[in-house]
Amino acid sequence: MRIFYRYFISNKPSKNEQPKLYIVHGLGEYSGRYEKFIKIFNELGFDVFIFDLPGHGYSYGKKGDIGNFYEIYYFLENYIQEDYFLFGHSLGGLLAARFVEITENKPKKLVLSSPALGDISQMKWLLNMLSVFPKLTFSNRIDPFDLSTNRKVCEEYKRDPLVHDKITVESAIGMFAQAELALKDIDKIDVQTLLLYGTDDKVVNISEYEKIQNPNINIISFNKGKHELFECVYNKNKFLETILNFYLSS
Repeated sequence: MRIFYRYFISNKPSKNEQPKLYIVHGLGEYSGRYEKFIKIFNELGFDVFIFDLPGHGYSYGKKGDIGNFYEIYYFLENYIQEDYFLFGHSLGGLLAARFVEITENKPKKLVLSSPALGDISQMKWLLNMLSVFPKLTFSNRIDPFDLSTNRKVCEEYKRDPLVHDKITVESAIGMFAQAELALKDIDKIDVQTLLLYGTDDKVVNISEYEKIQNPNINIISFNKGKHELFECVYNKNKFLETILNFYLSS
């Protein structure tokens, strides 16, 4: 598995080692969409590390072919250093949650942004029929205008040549299975965690969050927010402040 990754080192002077933040992006997108988000953390003294999932961005592979999810967890196990913070959005939230459930190298704190947890399956019967064609590619059915309340962000998403709407049969089946496992094992998350989502999110099944009873997970909803809260016209500042206060608090 050949993975493209990049890191952004903070120029802010510090007497101690800079805190490290690792980001896992969502389905169909890539690390470049997080540069504004990363800049905020760099200015606060965080060194930020991010990579493109297989079949995404600059990483190797057919578009939308994520491959074996456990190879991604193995990559994270070797890629992530100790004493770190972790952030995952959407599919990245699923991957981050599942990784924390199974790894011994736990983050200091975890943020899950609109994570794909629980029953997120679509056309499950059809995918099972097509499982004999694992590398067959089809649309992930994400409507760009369901992503954000900021129309400019949606238009930029549509125009970005490194964004795609592809997923393979094998990857979709794997994602649905991992989403159900992540929710089933959610009580294994034993670090302070924030789960943030918009009440108008149509991309993931937000009703599944109601099943979470883990006292380590603080669930916060943002009224009128859609799937991506980073540039939400209603909640952008509150979303960012919530994350920053959480990471920076002792």
